[in-house]
Amino acid sequence: MPFLKIVMVGGGSYNWLPTLLGDLVQTPELRNSEIWLLDPLTDAANELKAAIEKANNNSPDYRFIVTAKEDEAFKDADFVVITISTGGLEAMRYDIAIPEKYGIFQTVGDSAGPGGWSRTIRNYKVFRDMVEKIERLSPNAMILNYTNPMAGLTGVISRHCGLRNVGLCHGLFSVYWAMQRIFGCEEKDIRVNFAGVNHFFWVTGMNICGKDGLAMLREKMQNRSLDELITNGNDIVPDHKGEKHLLVEELFKKYGALTYFEDRHTSEYLPGILNNQEEMQRLQLIRTTIETRYEKVKKNRAYTLKMISGERGLFKRSRETAVDIIRAAACGETFTDIMNLENIGQVSNLPMGAVVETMGCIRDGVPEPIAYGALPDDLAALTAPHCVVQKLTVDALVTGNRKMLLEALLHDPVCAFLKPEKIIAMGNELLEANKEFLP
Repeated sequence: MPFLKIVMVGGGSYNWLPTLLGDLVQTPELRNSEIWLLDPLTDAANELKAAIEKANNNSPDYRFIVTAKEDEAFKDADFVVITISTGGLEAMRYDIAIPEKYGIFQTVGDSAGPGGWSRTIRNYKVFRDMVEKIERLSPNAMILNYTNPMAGLTGVISRHCGLRNVGLCHGLFSVYWAMQRIFGCEEKDIRVNFAGVNHFFWVTGMNICGKDGLAMLREKMQNRSLDELITNGNDIVPDHKGEKHLLVEELFKKYGALTYFEDRHTSEYLPGILNNQEEMQRLQLIRTTIETRYEKVKKNRAYTLKMISGERGLFKRSRETAVDIIRAAACGETFTDIMNLENIGQVSNLPMGAVVETMGCIRDGVPEPIAYGALPDDLAALTAPHCVVQKLTVDALVTGNRKMLLEALLHDPVCAFLKPEKIIAMGNELLEANKEFLP
């Protein structure tokens, strides 16, 4: 196995790094790798370095290096994994608070709606400058992006460098999880045909153990709700996350297709929900507050410190695909899973050039989309507006066109209930809040 230099941008992320570093050291093919933890928060990165080294019994097979210097981290890198949030949680407060003034109650605020638009803008200059530097210092590198908004920021990477790149998310894993709970099968027994955009995809075909999985699910739902089928009366179900799955159930009954099993994400892509608190209560939507996010970071740091003390060990190998992709590309293998890539026709009735989510494969070290075909017309009509918003936003940032940037927000379905002048006013407030990050 050749020596690999793997750079983790956001190397001080307590949310991502324990999982991704644990996956790395549990992948024998990646022994002898040099793993750089790049982060201005070097204290956090050093804690994560100490934790993974302790949990991995200080194995000499992997060398971990902490730095805040981009030039030395990116020089001659083979793979760069991005897990950052420009401005941190304090900047994200505006993504939630400003839309709320206009009657939009974002449930997550990191991908769609005015919150997702704002977050794209805030990350743009950092991503642009970073990927241009990576290409200059490491012309053969591959970039793997985990940062939201997945579609917009993966699109920024493609617009500003010619390197191999792919966006990664675990949304479809929720479908696998639910089907395993309901049918008592394993993921290897499930085959899906799906397409859409990140956090808003559609499973239009499913095979479970050789049978029509969607038909089987409809039959089971004749007498019980989707959530009842998942929990089977249990109050404590691993990975349930408190969702009641009312929205995914309604959409399945209406369109015959499954979407993300986290309603708080899906609701941000549909009109008439986030501006209607009665509807949000009816669907029992969970709003992820900034304080909740701080608590998650605190909890994950506590786990990291227990790893350092030896009280806790490595997480078991996760379902995240970053390390699988690195291994496949480095070893010359083919690997197939969920990927976010520019639409070159894999979804024939969504806008070309938008970043869409389908199955993809790593072949000869290159991420390639797998053709899905055309979404059903009704599902395409729901999905395409988000591709338009994504493309207009990225185009506006690349060209420095403020008018186009605000026009992108005018096209967002979540804003549709507002008068245009209100949408523009909200957009200008979000731009003012992000002024230190603007290109």
